[in-house]
Amino acid sequence: MILNRGVPKEISAVKLQKWFKSLDERDKNRITRYTSGADTTSQIAFVTNLMSRANADENYPVALIAGELGKTLESGIKEKFDFYNEYIEALFFSGDSCGAKDVCLKNIDRIPDVIGYITADGIPETLPCRNRLIDILVGVEKDYDGAQEMLVRFNELKILSDEDLEYRTQSLRIHRLQRTFDSIFTHNVSE
Repeated sequence: MILNRGVPKEISAVKLQKWFKSLDERDKNRITRYTSGADTTSQIAFVTNLMSRANADENYPVALIAGELGKTLESGIKEKFDFYNEYIEALFFSGDSCGAKDVCLKNIDRIPDVIGYITADGIPETLPCRNRLIDILVGVEKDYDGAQEMLVRFNELKILSDEDLEYRTQSLRIHRLQRTFDSIFTHNVSE
């Protein structure tokens, strides 16, 4: 047991001691902050729970450390879907919109395989692969047409209701018009 001195029991329970010991002291301390009571049913469940806790605390660097490990772990498709949704949040709020977009698109491709799992209690209000992709397309890339195409795809995948599709389509139109108006006003003022 001396070999595991300083390793939180949850990390030992999921056999991630080697990974933990490879971290520098600062990262070990940061990770340890989120391990107490974490889900130890599997390695991916542990990492996902750790990321969820760090994301909730807006400690995205810690979530990203766990995310790098999680990408290498074997798991079922539902567990991987949940993991990648947490990873999307960490990437997005760390300012890596390109990385977050790539992961969003990959997770959206998994939806047909997990649709029953996702919608067991109805269409979720919060679904990072859906919500953050729209945030990136509109807020970062200003790709309103791409965002509209994705909204239609989400509706076809049954992760966006008809009412939400209509509402979000209208919101996109308003946002686009506001952006156009702002650019015209800014152009005229600067002349």
